[in-house]
Amino acid sequence: MAVERMRMMNLVAPIQHLHNIIREVVMLGNVHIVNALHEVDESNFNMPVAVDNIKELEDLIRIKPCREDADLKDTAGKIKEMMQLFRIKPEVKKEHLETDYNFEENIKDIEKIYNDVRPVHKDICDIEEELRNIQEFGKHFEYLKGLDIDFQALNGLHFFGYKIGVLSRENRLQLKRNYENIVAMVLDLGSSRQGEVYLIISPKELEIETDRILRSLNFLELEIPREFSGTYGQAAEKIEGRQNKLYAALEKSREDLYRLKERYAAYLGMAYSRLAMEEELNRIKKEIACSGSFLYLSGWVPQRDVEHIRETFERFGSDVHIIFKETTSVYEYMIPPTKLKNNKLLKPFEALVKMYGVPSYNEADPTVFLSITYMLLFGAMFGDAGQGTVLLLTGFFARRKTTGKLIGGILVRLGISSIIFGFLYGSVFGFENIVPSLLIRPMININRMLLGSVVLGVLFLSISYGYGILNAIKQRDLKEGLFGRNGLAGLLFYLTLITLVINIATGEELLPNSIGYALLAVFMGLIVGREPLANRLMRKPAYEEDVAGYYIEGGFGIFETLLAMMSSTISFIRVGAFALNHVGLFVAFETMAEMTNSAAGSVLIYIVGNVVIIGLEGLIVFIQGLRLEYYEMFSRYYRGEGVEFRPARIGYL
Repeated sequence: MAVERMRMMNLVAPIQHLHNIIREVVMLGNVHIVNALHEVDESNFNMPVAVDNIKELEDLIRIKPCREDADLKDTAGKIKEMMQLFRIKPEVKKEHLETDYNFEENIKDIEKIYNDVRPVHKDICDIEEELRNIQEFGKHFEYLKGLDIDFQALNGLHFFGYKIGVLSRENRLQLKRNYENIVAMVLDLGSSRQGEVYLIISPKELEIETDRILRSLNFLELEIPREFSGTYGQAAEKIEGRQNKLYAALEKSREDLYRLKERYAAYLGMAYSRLAMEEELNRIKKEIACSGSFLYLSGWVPQRDVEHIRETFERFGSDVHIIFKETTSVYEYMIPPTKLKNNKLLKPFEALVKMYGVPSYNEADPTVFLSITYMLLFGAMFGDAGQGTVLLLTGFFARRKTTGKLIGGILVRLGISSIIFGFLYGSVFGFENIVPSLLIRPMININRMLLGSVVLGVLFLSISYGYGILNAIKQRDLKEGLFGRNGLAGLLFYLTLITLVINIATGEELLPNSIGYALLAVFMGLIVGREPLANRLMRKPAYEEDVAGYYIEGGFGIFETLLAMMSSTISFIRVGAFALNHVGLFVAFETMAEMTNSAAGSVLIYIVGNVVIIGLEGLIVFIQGLRLEYYEMFSRYYRGEGVEFRPARIGYL
């Protein structure tokens, strides 16, 4: 439950091993690639001088970016198009990558398969498009049912054009008022579901003017294909005959496509896995440096995997040289990536940490503290055994979905916390008369709930200061660790301040007030003078800026620190307030249920009430818990300015 230790790996190998070396890096799935050319330019890619690697060292002066392979976009598009057409789930499988293969040969095979599949797919698309057009025309054609119209005669007009369409009953009156403006013959053919059906015949020279007027009336033109002739009945027979032929052709094309799927599905699945590998290889090649004879690869690897990685690459022969360096021997500008290491219980909460920022390599992983405190905060604000069970079951369901595993894992844990606090409060789906309270009933003990929330806040904030001190030790920051407002001096100042507040509130002196005020003054002085004190201890000049300006800024800083400490502590009162609000909201629904004087109505209101509470209040409590974590606690000990460990890998890893 910490940040994994990292080592820098520098690897040099003959250029002919390029593809296999990179492929092995991807298969390992634990190498965070960095730009090797940049490392060489900054003199960070160093190797011990020896007889067996003199050629590699000589070639360092001739390195350049490694070549890029051919663009795979066209091949990728064809593979994904065919997999979607055949409804094959895109999945990378390890067994497709463990054997040697030549992807250029795979590309040729994909091209051949695509040429077999594309004509069949095009036929299906063309047939479906024609069927859609005929079906749409059929809807319009129904309006003409029962009307005595000879389409052959209309289609034979040379100097006149015609339109058949529908006008709403409102626009029909407007048409009548515009008869004198329309140089056309308007015939009412009858009624339809949408309005009146009209036949408009106008000289072709005046069609533009006629169209303008009809558009202003929202005239819905019925598209009548010119190939249909004769009466309605004759045209309907032709439409039905054409549809039957299309359905038969569509069935045959689909059978052809199914046979192609049976023939090529397995190969496409294999090609997809290899495509994913090739795309990752191309990405890595951009970070590798090459000379005429050698390749140079750099990357961060977890310390626990060093021996396994060494053994893997040593199998390529003695001409492959691999060196692992400690982070302390790498120049300061090279920030190691951060890989969090947490158990299964806490793993889902890493996402909440990363929402704020990735921990720096030399920063304590806050996942453990956030996980425990967040579950406690959520449970305390949303304590109900029944509603917690709903969250638990929702989380189990969400975890079964590929896209819901993360939120599902968090909901399961929050649901368990809510159930535990539900029994402590004696609340099941809002009812407080089903199980006894094991600890406290919030609405009966309002003051104790609010006071307990503040005490919880003092405890969490004190631990936050401890994390801040730990981070300062890890980062060797003496100034902030000992004298900073979030360091040891800040923690002692905060605890002394809380003690004095308790003295005033209770009338008893846990610590004599005179000593308390003296200690406040001492700790305040340490915080204000943290820079000169730390510089003196490190034997540096006391001040790096104007002395007067430094102390003026420090004075305002103390005032800000005091306000922040008190506001952060009081902010935790929201934990008790939301616990009370949770009970009060259900009481409101319970009152409405009693007012219905109906068993069925009461049950319905109880169900709706619980749904609203779980959905709305659950979301609010989720956000409020994050607010306390981010603004009140993280601000004291966590920066989150790290780089996440992203190893070269593909989907199955």
